[in-house]
Amino acid sequence: MKTTHPARQPVTQLPEQLTVKTFRIATLFLLTLGLSNISYAIEQGVTDDTITLGVISPLSGPASLIGKAHNLGVRIWNADVNERGGINGRTIKVKYEDDGYVPARTLQSLKKLTDLDNIFGLVGTSGSAHLKAMLPVLDRENIPAINAIAVNSAHFNPVHNSVFVIGPTYCQEIHAALGKLVEMKSLQKAKFGLIYQDDDYGTDVRCGYLKAIEEYGLNNVIELKYHRGQKNFSSEVLKLRRAGVTTLLAGGIVSETAAMLKESYRNRMNLTILTTHASHLLAVQKLAGKAGDGYFIADYMPPLSNTDIPGMKRFIALAKKHLSETEFKSISRYSTSSYIGALAMEEGIKQCGKNVTRKCVIDKLENLKDFETEGLMGPISFGPGNRQSATSAVIIRSNAKTQSFEKVSNYIPIQ
Repeated sequence: MKTTHPARQPVTQLPEQLTVKTFRIATLFLLTLGLSNISYAIEQGVTDDTITLGVISPLSGPASLIGKAHNLGVRIWNADVNERGGINGRTIKVKYEDDGYVPARTLQSLKKLTDLDNIFGLVGTSGSAHLKAMLPVLDRENIPAINAIAVNSAHFNPVHNSVFVIGPTYCQEIHAALGKLVEMKSLQKAKFGLIYQDDDYGTDVRCGYLKAIEEYGLNNVIELKYHRGQKNFSSEVLKLRRAGVTTLLAGGIVSETAAMLKESYRNRMNLTILTTHASHLLAVQKLAGKAGDGYFIADYMPPLSNTDIPGMKRFIALAKKHLSETEFKSISRYSTSSYIGALAMEEGIKQCGKNVTRKCVIDKLENLKDFETEGLMGPISFGPGNRQSATSAVIIRSNAKTQSFEKVSNYIPIQ
């Protein structure tokens, strides 16, 4: 039996131009459909709803008081920015790591934050030598980083594209403040001495000391180096006394400075003492006891008591709102500086809108100009080839009797 098939209909041939056009439309439709399910957050540490940042600081070891105060400043900012709705609708998460003030541990902390916690950037970079140890990784991965805790010229000279430094170096602040102190106290004929730490921090402190000595023609009679974490300074102070020192630059951190002050007091040395901003802490006052009254501090942040400054008034109110009573008692100038650093990072991220990438944030920070801090410090500016906003220095004096610090100079331009 013969099988019959229905007659085949002729195939209509589409014009070639229509075929190409249809293909292009279909392709575009599929791409659009796929992209609609892809977040703007193609960068590590960024999702549709969150941005994760990291902090590395010394929460243990000789600089732990500094690290803890620094973290409190970031926490205040973190709570406040999320209460304000996050950055362009994204909630900010912050991961914290303790490096114990040991550079090798700093690198381990950075590895954990980048490989396990998948951070986008850093708003805390520990000490001078510690950030220096991280620079190769930050350079290679192009990780945006704000340093507002311990500034060293090696952090920005040569330029490291993703690293932004807020505040003067120890060299710059010591140079400016020591010169101003000589003028204020008529110390042109004094005998100057220096005790400094045997690392990058100490080298930077010595840099500022020697610049001031040379510029003002001062009499430098002795320079003494000590080991990080050293507790006994009887030998150093004895050498100061034998050299006839009358003005001392005490380049300690916390406990070291307090030990130098106490030993000088015990030896009844009537010294004019200048320290770095690392001693702008009530803990140094308390550790030094009676010897903690009257020493001077080279800094670039005002005392917490300066609530006549709008930015300080706002910061103190936020600290009281977001911290416990015990935590509030632990804030210091390191809390305000880290708060400002976090605000700068916020501004860089905010300017990128929804499409937050490391490259975009670095570009926005590079072009940040005259970013206001409501008087907490001078306006912050960076630029192509410039990764430091040095602002200006100021001299602070310790008042142990009232357990406070007082600004005793006008702001001094950084050269």
